[in-house]
Amino acid sequence: MHPTLIEIPLPSWLPTCIQNAGDIKSYGVMMMIAFLSGIWLACRRAYRSQADPDVVLNAGFISLIFGVAGARLMFVLHYWDTKFANQPSPIGAVFNLSNGGLEFWGGPLLVIPASIIYLRFFAKTSVRWYLDICLPSLAWGLAITRIGCFLNGCCWGAVCLDQHDEYRQAAAVPWAVTFPYGSPAMSQQFDYGQLTLPKELVFTFDRQNEAGVTMPVPSKWLAIALEDNGQSRAQIDRLVKEKFEGAANQLKNYEKSEIGRIEAQAAQYGLSVAELHALAQQYRSKPVHPSQLYAVINAFLIAWVLSTIFYYRKRHGVVLGCFLILYSISRLILESIRADNPLDTFGGVTISQGISIVTMLAGILWLLLMYRLPKYSPRAQPFVYEDEEEGSTAGAKA
Repeated sequence: MHPTLIEIPLPSWLPTCIQNAGDIKSYGVMMMIAFLSGIWLACRRAYRSQADPDVVLNAGFISLIFGVAGARLMFVLHYWDTKFANQPSPIGAVFNLSNGGLEFWGGPLLVIPASIIYLRFFAKTSVRWYLDICLPSLAWGLAITRIGCFLNGCCWGAVCLDQHDEYRQAAAVPWAVTFPYGSPAMSQQFDYGQLTLPKELVFTFDRQNEAGVTMPVPSKWLAIALEDNGQSRAQIDRLVKEKFEGAANQLKNYEKSEIGRIEAQAAQYGLSVAELHALAQQYRSKPVHPSQLYAVINAFLIAWVLSTIFYYRKRHGVVLGCFLILYSISRLILESIRADNPLDTFGGVTISQGISIVTMLAGILWLLLMYRLPKYSPRAQPFVYEDEEEGSTAGAKA
């Protein structure tokens, strides 16, 4: 788990949000690689089938914008009550992508109609033909970004423990993974009672309408307090000793701060912050299925199948229908071994499974529609470079 690929040191006097924005996130890097390589592959297919690579490139940029917006919108709608409504600035939290928060299905649900509108009304070309060219790259890009999910520690799988292990610690499969202390997977397992932590690593506090709420000591707070190394406390103590005006208020604010709470937690059990941090590093999540890597393999296979279908198809427009069917079926299966998405109250399925059922039916209807239309789109006209002689339209039917 490496959510931050490269840390860029910035001046400590800058706000925390700006300092965090300077870090290069692994998920963002994977998304960039996915976009660039996916566009390159799509342009290559366009060139081989005598389509206009510029149209593909424009469609790619539209897909990037609407894909991120749609994925973020779906995440916000799905988790509004738990992750956004209780924030001091809910709208600001919506646009804060530093901690992630994208759901894949939201991307295609905006990208596909946006691409159709662009191809039909702006590029004035064949929608079916260019969707066929671009769809394998969508699956390819998904595979790359799922690697980012693994590095980020999101989209984790369900606990998989050997039922014959007396201590309930051994993994059921040799490729199971564990995530470090403070990871989303570990925190969820603690909340669900699947994992226990020593009292030194557990915060107990009262929340509105709830008493005695417990949570693991946040790993980010530990890192901040470890880096501070008591400097903030020493400065406050000096101001208090010198009877500096406002020192009492600063002391109260300090005690409520992340550093102050970590130091108080460590002192409560006779530990230093360094010792508390070292203790935390000894605990990891229970073994879980690497559902992100399952999704990587699945998406690469779908990309390969769609690319093969593209070059051997006998009718324009079938690649989109095949994508909707193949990915929907695989997502229904993958969701059954993921633990990050809660079951919705209606139907006992996750929201992604519910969408997958609808999109699978949409894929079937799309294929039925394609087989009622002419085999080749009349708008699929070959693109000819200025220094080339105009060829036949055979390439447009590839």
